[in-house]
Amino acid sequence: MFEKMTLQQYNEVLASKEPTPGGGSALAVVGTIACSLVEMAINITLPKTETDEFTVALLNDGARFVGRAKKRLQQLANDDATAFDRIIKCLRLPKDTDEDKKRRANSLQSAYHMAALVPLDVMTVCKETLCKAEKVLPYLNKYVASDCVIGIDLLKRVIVNSLENVYANTSLIKDETLKNSLEKQAQSVLQSVQ
Repeated sequence: MFEKMTLQQYNEVLASKEPTPGGGSALAVVGTIACSLVEMAINITLPKTETDEFTVALLNDGARFVGRAKKRLQQLANDDATAFDRIIKCLRLPKDTDEDKKRRANSLQSAYHMAALVPLDVMTVCKETLCKAEKVLPYLNKYVASDCVIGIDLLKRVIVNSLENVYANTSLIKDETLKNSLEKQAQSVLQSVQ
């Protein structure tokens, strides 16, 4: 969906009066940009390290990992919008009878749960990518290492800000055990990168 748009098209729809895409989708897109910066730094460095098998293997592994993470974040940008659209649909469900109200409430709780999982996944993917980027950083060409550092910083910002999206959804979950579990997972990811 969004990955087929140009950057200009995505920014226009992001700025429109439509509720999706929103901040969660935008954070996932920023994550893809961070991945691209790390990947670019690796790709520029690789040809200059052909004689060092350890570095070549490390950088190739990093490039593969970051490429997969970028694709996952592209999907999560779409998933975030889909999750929010699902909440909107649930809010529009009938509430005329007690059975309607119960069905609507259950549907909303399920939708809030699914919507909280998306930014949690974004946090996890960014954390794993951050670890890989930090591992390759010392082996990068000095002229492009700064691009990797920028990518690392963007990944950190995505993690920190995605926590807000987790909380926005968990604040609406009535099951305290589920709510606490999701928030604990998100806090754990955040603490691992601070």
